[in-house]
Amino acid sequence: MRAVVRIPVTDNALVIVDRLGVASPRPQAVKLAVSSGVMDVNGYRGPEIALWSHNSPERSEIRIRGVRASLLEVWNAWSIGGVDTSWVGNAGIVTKSIPEGEILQCSDGFDIPSFSDLVIQISIASDPDRDKPD
Repeated sequence: MRAVVRIPVTDNALVIVDRLGVASPRPQAVKLAVSSGVMDVNGYRGPEIALWSHNSPERSEIRIRGVRASLLEVWNAWSIGGVDTSWVGNAGIVTKSIPEGEILQCSDGFDIPSFSDLVIQISIASDPDRDKPD
């Protein structure tokens, strides 16, 4: 179990986040932050984003921007009475590698750990033009 999942990325990589399930009565979110760069998603550009279960699409495509971008950090969050909460109680993430990327099974901090509170898949596609000869 981890609090944060770290995934290598490069400039112009495409990060695809698919929400596979939510089994918590509380709004759940996956948060992403990129080192030394920004992310473009749905008209927003910044170093950190939150994709909430109640107001984001089931699939989000995020473009990494920044020649020094090298690491994507991913963690779960949830809302309690409108307050954004992370990393307390029994919060954590169990990861499973699959050919397409990673499955992240997230437990919010309530009661005994339940790794079905939020389940997402993250896939990374590198810049297809990066390895082409000029």
